[in-house]
Amino acid sequence: MNERKKVDLLLINPPFHRRNGSGTIFPLGLGYLISAANEEGYTCDVINGYSMIDSYAESDLNHFAKNLQDALKTYEPVLVGIGPCITTQLRALQIIACYCLDIYGPERVYAGGPLASIDGQEWLFFEFLKIRYIIKGDGEEAVCKMLRCLKNGRSLENCSCVSRRGYFYHNKVVDIDKLAFPERPYLAENVFSLRRRQKNQFLSASMITSRGCKYHCRYCVSGNLNYKNFRKRSNKNIVDEMQFLKERYQIKDIIFYDDCFFSNPQNIHQEVADFCNTLISRGLSMTWQMEIRCDTFLQLDETDLLLLKRAGCRQMNLGIEKTFIAGLQALGKHIPLHGLPEQIQYMKALTGIQAAGTFILGGRDETEADVRGIIENSTKLNLDFAHYNPLFVYPGTPLYMEYFADEREWVSYLLKDNWLWGEIVYENANLSREKILHLSEEAYKQFYADLPYRDDKMVKDRFRLRPSI
Repeated sequence: MNERKKVDLLLINPPFHRRNGSGTIFPLGLGYLISAANEEGYTCDVINGYSMIDSYAESDLNHFAKNLQDALKTYEPVLVGIGPCITTQLRALQIIACYCLDIYGPERVYAGGPLASIDGQEWLFFEFLKIRYIIKGDGEEAVCKMLRCLKNGRSLENCSCVSRRGYFYHNKVVDIDKLAFPERPYLAENVFSLRRRQKNQFLSASMITSRGCKYHCRYCVSGNLNYKNFRKRSNKNIVDEMQFLKERYQIKDIIFYDDCFFSNPQNIHQEVADFCNTLISRGLSMTWQMEIRCDTFLQLDETDLLLLKRAGCRQMNLGIEKTFIAGLQALGKHIPLHGLPEQIQYMKALTGIQAAGTFILGGRDETEADVRGIIENSTKLNLDFAHYNPLFVYPGTPLYMEYFADEREWVSYLLKDNWLWGEIVYENANLSREKILHLSEEAYKQFYADLPYRDDKMVKDRFRLRPSI
């Protein structure tokens, strides 16, 4: 047998069910962990689950289990990290936990990510997956402390940053400017969307400029985590990373994945000016796209838009979600929509910046007529691209407690689910899951009917469920 590769930190990136038209992007959270460990002189490696499979069909999971077991047996790590863990990966997490614990034992295996950070979900790791240790919140400082602890011959039981049965601790990096830029070991394999890949566009990279969320939408985990406390990187630090990516990897385009890139509608003009002027002064000539709330977008004036264009902004992604007030209120969103199509058209005519919108179909009292109204209205907003999703239910949100009786019920739901894709669709007396998925597909076909992408896989069977139904 060949000698195992010795490494301080071995990270396991769980696979996920990829939708048609979507991309495969190495998690920035893992990149930050690698950078933090490297800065302290530790060695790292990654077993990348998303390169093994991209669905949770039984045949794919069997393939994943064999490949994972073979890969694990080639390493001799000090510490093994599983994550970022999310609810949709439940079946894959079972496999990963089983093999990691069997091969390496329970004393050097931990899990982290959003699911581990949700209060009330610790049982999943300790009881269901049999993992003894989890990292809640930010992991950069914690993982280095864990490595020091193990390399000094001490148990993780003695590490104050590690959560375990009877002891929970939320890690938080206060000044995120001090974090090393994340490593991107699979950058060349990143695919941000089939549409962009087919157009053979320039190499892009993703970035995150903040942590936490200022808002508390009822369906979203980000704003409901107990460790939440919004932190934003300085403009200088953000532009420094952009310059680093251009010089080291020849990146010419950035996709900012913050939920709200500009986070303060009351001070939006100053925010835009400060960031754009910092970026322009560096002379990088890079393009970028961002997520922006509708209330913030509606505040942008001619000066803002022209400055954004000059700074390289090529696309804004709007979280519109619903096109009627009652639907928005049910989601915990209180944002104006009046004037939105006019503002989008104004921006496009003035600057050529493209606009994309996301929409959520389904909800507490929503009817088929309501959903069809959202779809119809979405075609009248002057958007270049649109994305439609059923309303998904995630633990750690107010919506979850509206839908399920206790914090554990989602696991039994997914284990019995014959669709094997890891999502829980919010159903009501008016709309079954099958109907909502059918309407989602209709939405794509209707929106893209007269656009060049009408024959893409993104438009046909967007959620890749046909083989599993």
